[in-house]
Parts: sequence; C-alpha cells; structure tokens
Amino acid sequence: MQEQFIDLDRYNLAIAGLEAIARTFEPAAPDDLRTRIIEVLGNLGIWPIDCLPPQDEITPRLAA
Repeated sequence: MQEQFIDLDRYNLAIAGLEAIARTFEPAAPDDLRTRIIEVLGNLGIWPIDCLPPQDEITPRLAA
C-alpha cells in the first residue's frame, strides 16, 4: 500500500473522532460503529476506489 500524508490538523481531528467513537462504543449497535468510522474517514476525504465517479465515459453514437 502506498503511503499517503495529510495535513496534521486533519489527522489530529480524525484521531480525536476515532477516540470519541471508541469511548462511546455500544456493543449492541455494531453497525453504528462502522457508520461512525466511515464518517470520520470521509471527513478526511478517504473513500474506497469504487466511490470514484466514472471519468468521461464514451457514449457510442448511433449510425445515421
């Protein structure tokens, strides 16, 4: 995996957000844990590659 570096303030905000999630984790609601972690990562602009929009897809033209 390629290393990626982000702004220190954003990094510290992410750590603080993950710490808050860990401190308030409710084992009875594991789906909520996943959602909250995804939100913290999304706020940093970290998304899986399949969320990337298609780039200039070529639309075939009909023959006239």
